[in-house]
Amino acid sequence: MIKRLSKCIREYKLPSILAPISVTLEVVMETIIPLLMANLIDFGIQGNNGAGDMGYVLRTSIILVVCCLLSMTFGMLSGRWAAIA
Repeated sequence: MIKRLSKCIREYKLPSILAPISVTLEVVMETIIPLLMANLIDFGIQGNNGAGDMGYVLRTSIILVVCCLLSMTFGMLSGRWAAIA
């Protein structure tokens, strides 16, 4: 069955491979974001002594923005590759 399907995708082989890879990377980014948010609340806002650590909050916020941008980029790429394939 794989051989039969691979004959159908001929010139669309690369987009057919890149579409699921980019969807997988998008899902990984979407899974990391809630974990970062939990760490931001646990360690940044509450902290060890109840006071917030603004340095940690800033670093984690920047990482969150980067993860969101990567997730959005992978989502757009997956739609593009799937449309081509």
